[in-house]
Amino acid sequence: MTMPDTISTDRIDPFSPWKLRTLELPNRFIKAATFEGHCKGGKPDREGLGAFHEAFAAGGTGLCTVSYGSIEPGGRTFNDQMCLQDDILDDLKEVTDRIHKHGAKTAIQLAHCGNSSKWSGWIGRRARGPSNGFNALGTFVGTPFARALKKPELAELTRQYRSAAERAIKAGFDAVELHMGHGYLLSQFLSPAVNKRKDEYGGCAENRARFPVEVLQAVRQGVGDAVPIIVKMNLRDGFRGGVEIKDSIVTARLLEANDADALVLSGGFSSKNAMYLFRGPTFVEELIKVQRRKIDKLVYRMARPVLKSQPFEELYFLELAKQLRTEVSLPLICVGGVQSLSSVHRALAEGYQAVQLGRALIHDPALVRHYQQGLKTESGCTVCNLCVAEMDRDGVRCVLNDALPARTLTE
Repeated sequence: MTMPDTISTDRIDPFSPWKLRTLELPNRFIKAATFEGHCKGGKPDREGLGAFHEAFAAGGTGLCTVSYGSIEPGGRTFNDQMCLQDDILDDLKEVTDRIHKHGAKTAIQLAHCGNSSKWSGWIGRRARGPSNGFNALGTFVGTPFARALKKPELAELTRQYRSAAERAIKAGFDAVELHMGHGYLLSQFLSPAVNKRKDEYGGCAENRARFPVEVLQAVRQGVGDAVPIIVKMNLRDGFRGGVEIKDSIVTARLLEANDADALVLSGGFSSKNAMYLFRGPTFVEELIKVQRRKIDKLVYRMARPVLKSQPFEELYFLELAKQLRTEVSLPLICVGGVQSLSSVHRALAEGYQAVQLGRALIHDPALVRHYQQGLKTESGCTVCNLCVAEMDRDGVRCVLNDALPARTLTE
């Protein structure tokens, strides 16, 4: 699984400090925003969520990203996601304090699910997205259709993004990550397969990026000049008719021109081709098993077509990212298949400024320290993807660490 270490003589040291706007980061390693499963009923579990992220900070990760802070109640895909309102700020402050005491910094991912909600609060109502459409996730919980957002609603959502970002800073977060990928609301606007609007928010790539850019502008106004804004975006949606690299280049240029600080270059669309993001064997059967409600089991059975296994390789977004690298100058962050130290070095040699790790850190929260001390050169993660299914049991964990059966890439 190790990649050849083709490194230039002027390579970036991944363990060196890194300044992102005014934020001093201890190194180039970032914990990716992976849903943790520690927000039952939408309220963060101080102990569970705090311990989850503190382990990465204690293990040497420079920036820990807390996953999916919905900007408003209707922006959740399901009940156990946090909504970044005033009533949870004390809980989040305890989480950020636990991260900071180890010298690490922390960001929170700001998101809205758009037309893909199965949150029970929307029962009997229509989810909202760029255009009228079908909400496959909500079919069995009373929200099978989505309607197009009206312009006043777009303005209100923009204000809610700004308010959520301002609350995040109050809760002690050092940076925010705007989620513009993976088929959530801002990604839906960017995708020609989903965005069928005829007004100034639809049509060409520049128009489809208009609402995401307005959100970025509002968040910048809210957090001020000192706070870094990271954007996670798709290089490709991973299905025919979706975002392709030519579209993502247009978006990246606009984000750079509107004061984004770094781009996390990802891919995949949760409602259409989720495994384009994960790669490796599917986890859908395990996800079905851990559901407590029959209706949720049915929903995930229906999701089997979008959760088919896909071949895994290290740095699987690299070649697309290299095309975008020539078009923008702002920092790029690598995510996807960073499973070894040689992958880290190659990513930094190929034009990235930092790396985001998900599954590798879930397997070994102290991986960064182990790399730095020469104790490891490989993560030990087998990319079985079973950690994803654990989010609906007692929170995300690596099944290898619990001595449970797990698959390997050869299975």
